[in-house]
Amino acid sequence: MIDAPDRPTILRRLKGLVRLALLGTALSGAFAFPVAAQTPAASGGPPCVGLVLGGGGARGSAHIGVLKVLERERIPVCKVAGTSMGSIVGGLYATGYTPAEMEDLIRTIDWADMFVDDPPRPGQPMRRKDADFRYLLDLEIGYVDGRVVLPVGIVQGQKLLMLMRRLTISTWDVQNFDQLPIPFRAVAADIINGDKVVFADGDLALAIRSSMSVPGAFAPVRVGDRLLVDGGMVDNVPVDVVRQMGADRLIVVDVGSPLHKEDALTNPLVIMDQMISALMTEKTEATLATLRPEDVLIRPELGDITAAEFNRGDEAIAIGERAAEAALPRLRALSVDEATYAAYRERQRKREFDPKLVAFLDIVEGRSPSATREVERAVVQNVGQPFDAERLEQDIGTAYGDGRFQQIDYRLVERDGQPGLEIIPAEKPWSAFGRLGFQLDDNFNGRNNYMVSAELTFSDVNTLGAEWRNVMRLGRITGLLSEFYQPFGRTGAFYMKPSLELRNESFPLWAGGDQLAEFRINRRQMAVEAGYTPQPEWRISAALVRGRDRGDLLIGNPSDFTGNKEKYAGVFYNATWDTLDNINFPTRGLRVSADLETYHDVAGANVEGDVARLTADWAQAWGRYHLLLGANLSSALEEDSFFQTQGFLGGFLNLSGFDERALFGTQTALARAVMYRRTGNTSRLFSLPMFVGASVETGNAWAIKDDVDADDLILAGSLFIGFSTPLGPMFLAYGGNDEGESSWYLTFGSLLRPQVK
Repeated sequence: MIDAPDRPTILRRLKGLVRLALLGTALSGAFAFPVAAQTPAASGGPPCVGLVLGGGGARGSAHIGVLKVLERERIPVCKVAGTSMGSIVGGLYATGYTPAEMEDLIRTIDWADMFVDDPPRPGQPMRRKDADFRYLLDLEIGYVDGRVVLPVGIVQGQKLLMLMRRLTISTWDVQNFDQLPIPFRAVAADIINGDKVVFADGDLALAIRSSMSVPGAFAPVRVGDRLLVDGGMVDNVPVDVVRQMGADRLIVVDVGSPLHKEDALTNPLVIMDQMISALMTEKTEATLATLRPEDVLIRPELGDITAAEFNRGDEAIAIGERAAEAALPRLRALSVDEATYAAYRERQRKREFDPKLVAFLDIVEGRSPSATREVERAVVQNVGQPFDAERLEQDIGTAYGDGRFQQIDYRLVERDGQPGLEIIPAEKPWSAFGRLGFQLDDNFNGRNNYMVSAELTFSDVNTLGAEWRNVMRLGRITGLLSEFYQPFGRTGAFYMKPSLELRNESFPLWAGGDQLAEFRINRRQMAVEAGYTPQPEWRISAALVRGRDRGDLLIGNPSDFTGNKEKYAGVFYNATWDTLDNINFPTRGLRVSADLETYHDVAGANVEGDVARLTADWAQAWGRYHLLLGANLSSALEEDSFFQTQGFLGGFLNLSGFDERALFGTQTALARAVMYRRTGNTSRLFSLPMFVGASVETGNAWAIKDDVDADDLILAGSLFIGFSTPLGPMFLAYGGNDEGESSWYLTFGSLLRPQVK
């Protein structure tokens, strides 16, 4: 027989239990382990309300408007599932973001930049900046295992993944999505077998990014052995997913795009989009037919807002809000009292993130050791510093700007109680790739020239990360160029670049506005360049050069003009500073390039002299208005006159009114100011930007130094319309000068008018 405890004993035991309870509460707060949010149903409250957020690209911003009404009406949500944009909004809501915070995000995110993988141009390596001056199209064609392959998406989604990492950083250690403040599911599709993939655990940021992989726009995401794309192709409104999570009642938001009308079916791409949309619509309607009478369906009337118009986010949010308010009679049946809702939402608040010191760095080894070293060089500075997502993204962007990577991801990890970083670089599947280039000039007066170029580059030729570039050109310049770029040193800041070039180039000879002759300059040149570029902004180099120029007369009287052959050898020095954000229509930055070419009568060369050249361009923008100031100077320092000492002026923005390269001499000077304004809707993602502008230019070319006189400066100007097209910038312009010369121009090229190298 067991005796019953007396009253003092009972009181002592109760006090002990209270102390244990308080201690448990304190410990749970100290360690802040993620726990599943307690649902109203689990605590004896109202039924569990599940939220289903459908896919629709930019139209999905309407989800935020719906959430604003749910918050205002105190409707507790205990489960969330989303597809595509619905997974982004749903995932952020599940991690504790409020609708107001998400609305601010939609307004502040630079969506145009989100659809460009590369980091801003100032942070790209100088070698990639050089490619901007070769008139190349923005399309890389790979070569793998004997076959030509194209990129699997317009963008890889690098910046979108970085954004998801940053926004979900407070849940970095959550593996089970039921342990989020609100249990969550993201829906994607396996592009290989068409299976629906429902993320219930794993990497939250990667799950959301996978669900948002719109085929053709974003590249598929590899997760384990699956290749995943946008979940809209299998389940755009995942009703059954939320039901399986245990929700009693559903609020379903469908923001899918309507089918095109007949008059819009004007090309194969639209027809294909219509076919895919029709299949998705059929599946969606079948899914929505399974809703029960107690479920609430909300379909915002988004009108002509397309899936790509993220710039209309505010408009979509307002429409979503109005659609939810129209459903208030049914929604209010799900609401709870103020105190209950406040306590409920308090449990769903976003977890605080404490950025601890990064103790170690793990980099997943890729195919190329040099690529791995490139990533390590860029991010190693984060070790020993408090974790800073913004700084890490910039460092990863620097490595990504190298051009060899398809994606660079990171994760926060823990080892032996110490926080660290795991960096996961994914290299492009090809080590050989090609690019095409195009240039055209036409003066509408019988004179035009073009140039088509093709580049084939082999990257990671050796373990030090060498690159072998080969160029073939046809047209105004015809020839071949092959160069081998070999970086050295721990950071790869030093390099050597031997090269061989065979080049034929047409040069007209003008006098008094009349063309007297035209020569074809046949060049053969070998060079070995050594350089140092420790930062993306600047580079210094020196090159040993040996070559031969031969001028063949194509047009003109042979008795008046004869060809000539010149052999040259020398040392070329260069210093370049480049922070321009864009060379086509720059908005900010500075580029200065200074060259000193010294020619010596050695190794069989028959010319001697020194030439100095300076090119500078500075850009600034004020809203839609842009200003570009530029200068171009060249001088044969000792007045030696041979082909390599000549500078050329003439053409659009290069003393407008004259034909291309109509003026030449051993002394040239040009200064210009170009003002241009961007027209149309500047916030649209996919548009054809148009610029309207004008220029004022002054300069001249002189045969010798003694002829240089400020009174001889020619005043010129132009009016132009420019377009940023897939083939590069295109200009239609009219220019004239005070020498009485004028001309129309149609040209594909940059406002900077760089020389082809």
